[in-house]
Amino acid sequence: MLESIEEHHVVVWMLSELAGLDPQDERFDAKMTVLMENVRHHVEEEEQDWFPDVRKAMGRNRLQELGDRLEEAKRTATRDPLKVPSATE
Repeated sequence: MLESIEEHHVVVWMLSELAGLDPQDERFDAKMTVLMENVRHHVEEEEQDWFPDVRKAMGRNRLQELGDRLEEAKRTATRDPLKVPSATE
């Protein structure tokens, strides 16, 4: 769990660096490549390792309820990843 939280933190950190970087800067492409590799790794890890265990542990009804709550929260959530509360912690 802590590894996953740190991976999310790294993505937000890299996004914050990219936000202030000119796309013409020689580091921009390198940072984007590392960001994409990190996100792909993280998604693959979640889909293969975490989600199957979560599905087994929670069951269909609880997952549906959680999905409904997530959809509701998305309506008011910020679209700016740098404004997510965990981005400043």
